[in-house]
Amino acid sequence: MKAVEKSDNQLKITSTLREEFSTKINIEGETYLIESEDLGNQNAIITRVFHKGKIIHSHKIDYKDVIEKPDLDMKIRELINKEQHLAIDAFKKEKTTQKRLYKDYLEKIESLIRRNKYTEAVQLLDDALEHYPNNPIIISYKGYLEAVVYKTYSEGKKICTEAFKISKEQMPLVEVFFLSTLYLNLGRVFLLSNKKREAYDSFKKGLEFDSKNEHLLNELKKLGIRKKIPIPFLKRSNPLNKYLGKLLKC
Repeated sequence: MKAVEKSDNQLKITSTLREEFSTKINIEGETYLIESEDLGNQNAIITRVFHKGKIIHSHKIDYKDVIEKPDLDMKIRELINKEQHLAIDAFKKEKTTQKRLYKDYLEKIESLIRRNKYTEAVQLLDDALEHYPNNPIIISYKGYLEAVVYKTYSEGKKICTEAFKISKEQMPLVEVFFLSTLYLNLGRVFLLSNKKREAYDSFKKGLEFDSKNEHLLNELKKLGIRKKIPIPFLKRSNPLNKYLGKLLKC
């Protein structure tokens, strides 16, 4: 329907349709509500994206160019429907791009760590935290770098442990596959503080989530924890321990 208003000797035509379209979409376990609404006398359509009751994005367009057409209501419905689809596609693309970006950060940080370029890794991590302040994987790397660069092992362990808590709150947004990285960094912190048994247990736990994780496998290889000796009160080099050890292998 059209409403005709007279103002300053001019006729103003507006839509009284007040149509509203809403769609729920799910991305990585998070639900978003996308609403498009005709603002009536403003001759405009507004599209809002809601997450947990809060508006996280909005976009507004006007339709003054179609206001005098006889099929105004139908045109507005078409525009609202079009805005809905454009908003959904754009938002999905944005979230997918963000996902790739945080993985890029992780790959680059891990690459710097492997080359012992810890200062550069810290700088890149700070940048990553600005974009993804609540990402548990990135926070986990913060814990490890805190320990390796500043030698504050207890603080590093605390941060790595906090990353686990955040990951539980975000499940299933956090991919189970990446939980192995949380155990990797926690194990590294244990290793730096000379807690080899705890480091070993953490690395092994990480392999339960990703049995082919090369970083975990390399850490275990470097760690080289040996099996318990058969008779603990005798030295490993004792002939009796050597003999029993060979028997146990058979």
